[in-house]
Amino acid sequence: MKKYFYFLLVLISCNNDLEINENWKDTPVIYGVLNPGSDENIDNISGSGRNYDHYVRVQKSFLGDGSALTYTQVSDSIYYDPDNIDVWLELLDSGTGESDGPFYLEYISPEEAVSIDVKDDGIFNSSSHMLYKIPDLASDLIPFADLRKLYKINVLNNNTGDTAFSTTNIVEPIDMQRPTPFPINNSILRFGDGVTQRIEINPSKNAKMYSLSLVFNYLEQNIEDFNNDISDNGIIDFVGSQKKSAVYNLGNFIASEQQILGQSSIDITKNISPVEFLEFLSSQIYSDENIVRYPLNSYNQGTGANIITGIYHRTIDLKVTASNSELYTYLNANAPSYSFNQERPDYNNINNGIGHWSSRSVLNLDSLRLDNSTIDKISSDPITFNLNFPCYNINGLGTPDINGFFLNFGEDCLNE
Repeated sequence: MKKYFYFLLVLISCNNDLEINENWKDTPVIYGVLNPGSDENIDNISGSGRNYDHYVRVQKSFLGDGSALTYTQVSDSIYYDPDNIDVWLELLDSGTGESDGPFYLEYISPEEAVSIDVKDDGIFNSSSHMLYKIPDLASDLIPFADLRKLYKINVLNNNTGDTAFSTTNIVEPIDMQRPTPFPINNSILRFGDGVTQRIEINPSKNAKMYSLSLVFNYLEQNIEDFNNDISDNGIIDFVGSQKKSAVYNLGNFIASEQQILGQSSIDITKNISPVEFLEFLSSQIYSDENIVRYPLNSYNQGTGANIITGIYHRTIDLKVTASNSELYTYLNANAPSYSFNQERPDYNNINNGIGHWSSRSVLNLDSLRLDNSTIDKISSDPITFNLNFPCYNINGLGTPDINGFFLNFGEDCLNE
């Protein structure tokens, strides 16, 4: 017997409108990274937080039915009226919980904020760039000797009565073991004698990650200008030359738990071999027979200063950044993902708000010296020979430059 099955299809009319926006909620957005700088205090080191101004950016999230690009151009969609919020800092003792403060932050007007070197706004409205400056009284305490202190940022919305806040520790100022400007011999990098150079950093308490980069500064001159120098007065005076820089990212180094706690004397280290240095230059500087190049700031060192006399080149800058655990996590959360899963968890350490609050220590060692054997090596080694750097001498052989050195190029450098 055949059996028949009947299906009843019932069509129910429904509203297909999809609500993609939640109800609007006032949510503060706070960004700030404290920088205690360096433990050094000498002329050719920059990065000492003792003279830094510290700023905190405060704005609000926005929500609406229109284009997001439209809202970003409306100041009051993303910024608070400064009369409606209070922003202050507290210094907390992590052991006792005792608090110093409050230190109320100073509102920086849009006119003043234009001249401050901060992250570019991108597509966001910049007519009312909202920054708040940590008062000098509190800034003078960055860094301070007692690393048990914590920094708590607070933002009170006077209209709602809600307070957003976050707390961070402070990274101990960076203390370099090598290179250092003084004694002067510690500021000299020597890749020409085949010896691997070692960068050594004493571990800073509360620092989770160390990022290192090396910059090689040089002058670049068109061959026509070079030939005009030679035919004019026989002296290379660098007319028409431009300053250039090649940046070598030496990588990130993760500290051990003992180093973070300040309980280890093992240095953070990076070794750079001569071949590695030459390959860096070869990869960053293009070969062009119509271009000649010179290391920046060459000089002849006389007697004194406990340094061997001869030619040196102040052409290297070294930057070291030590980030605390909060900043390390934030950077990792926002780094590009190369896995099949492109979704990355959001990282936010602001209570009752969104954003980021952390600290780092930054040290810039500027104008470190390369010895002359290194420049000779760059001039003559097969890896870098075609970059057209000269070799330098002071014995009267070659073409003089404006500083009184005699320069050779090409095959002549092989006999230096």
